[in-house]
Amino acid sequence: MAVIAVIPARWSSQRLPGKILADVAGKPLIARVWERVRQCTAIDRVIVATDHPEVVSVIETLGGEAILTGPADNGTARVAQIAAKFPDCQVVNVQGDQPLVDPEHIARVAELLAGGAPIGTLCTSIEVATDPDIVKVVVDRSGYALYFSRAAVPYRGPWLRHLGIYGFQPGVLAALGALPPTELDRSEDLEQLRWMAAGYRIAVGAVASAEIGVDTPAQLDAVRRCFERLNPP
Repeated sequence: MAVIAVIPARWSSQRLPGKILADVAGKPLIARVWERVRQCTAIDRVIVATDHPEVVSVIETLGGEAILTGPADNGTARVAQIAAKFPDCQVVNVQGDQPLVDPEHIARVAELLAGGAPIGTLCTSIEVATDPDIVKVVVDRSGYALYFSRAAVPYRGPWLRHLGIYGFQPGVLAALGALPPTELDRSEDLEQLRWMAAGYRIAVGAVASAEIGVDTPAQLDAVRRCFERLNPP
């Protein structure tokens, strides 16, 4: 079965508007994400899903594929619009603000789907769990999620940080989009709790580390320094 990677790239951002076109070592941030995703040999096709024509122009100039979507409440909904065009494909959602995403992590999510998981995602171990912006996940003995939280769960650890790459079997995204909100996902502000409440199981693969995402100017500066070290003048 073909596996498509979809990169949702929204122009507006509460903390860093226009970040997807911010310069990172001579290229727009979204171009850096696209380049990394293309390195994953488990992916058959890479599509950038965006609400901004300039993003389409950037990706097409690189020889890539980008599609303008309609309005979307979040990245998952934007990816679902693309998935609807490819009803027989598995879909991996790679966030558009992850220019250092590891291609092996994407492959790990594709592996979970190949193993039959309806939804797949990733986690990594962490030593400190007090930051509510870092989502924690608790898994069962079979590697499926029991709960996601912004709190430090379990109470005494060990703690697993959730990494926001998701994979979906064909048809799953359309079904998820029809689900009503629940008290849990409203409380934690985590849409995956809505999916679990409806009975969807989420397989969680463990990886060694997490990459830097870009939500703030400080994180953007950190990513730029990383690329400078990777590509010295």
